[in-house]
Amino acid sequence: MWKERPKLPHGVLCGTDSVQEWLLPWWWSRFKDHNDLPVTFCDFGMTSQARNWCEERGSVIDVEFDPAHIVSQERISTDLIAKWEAIYGPGVWKARDTWFKKPLALAKTPYLKTLWIDLDCEILASLSDLFETCSPDLPIALVREPISSHLPRFHPDVKYNSGVIAYQHGASLLEKWAAEAIRSNHLFWGDDPLLSHLISHEKCEVNEISEVWNWRMNYGFCMNAKIYHWVGSGGKGFIRERGGIKPALDSFFAACGKARG
Repeated sequence: MWKERPKLPHGVLCGTDSVQEWLLPWWWSRFKDHNDLPVTFCDFGMTSQARNWCEERGSVIDVEFDPAHIVSQERISTDLIAKWEAIYGPGVWKARDTWFKKPLALAKTPYLKTLWIDLDCEILASLSDLFETCSPDLPIALVREPISSHLPRFHPDVKYNSGVIAYQHGASLLEKWAAEAIRSNHLFWGDDPLLSHLISHEKCEVNEISEVWNWRMNYGFCMNAKIYHWVGSGGKGFIRERGGIKPALDSFFAACGKARG
């Protein structure tokens, strides 16, 4: 699964298909406000225009995946259909094709240490500190969902969000994640619940990092958040209509400056 040992020390990985590629300029703008790290874009089915845009700013890798590996809605049990649509809505069926490509994309990284960051993540700070959160002893770092913060480690109901992941090349958990994305996707609505299941079931040690690195507005407003993650159709709508949280923060600080003046 893993390609040969990378020569580049560290960098950022993200990916998109033609449906979500409109996020690329917004994501890039927020990223460049605070970072000058190398970026590799994973092509999950972009248009040629989007791919050209990515090639002008970083490297691009293809993530080939036979869509037949994703079990269709017609072959999913009625109970799971109702449960999954209650969680994500009917859009879950189209999104699954892309979600389960992510674990395979992580293995194609050209970096020894990689930060995977979803395109609906609004980066508000330097990412450099994130590279220090993964190590040979703890090769994967990510945020535990606050709703499960009271549970002991490896409890089956502990949930993790894979929108932001720091990892070392060759991490065995990611290899299992990729294999199960093909083998067991009929049991999970997306890549997040599958990864959470593997961590608890296999008792894999991961570094649980601060929620400020993967903050969602349904937790409330967080002035110290370094990355806001605008999940779901509502989050994407907020990006389209408001540009995320940065315009509001800029207005707030501008108003504070005038008040002090």
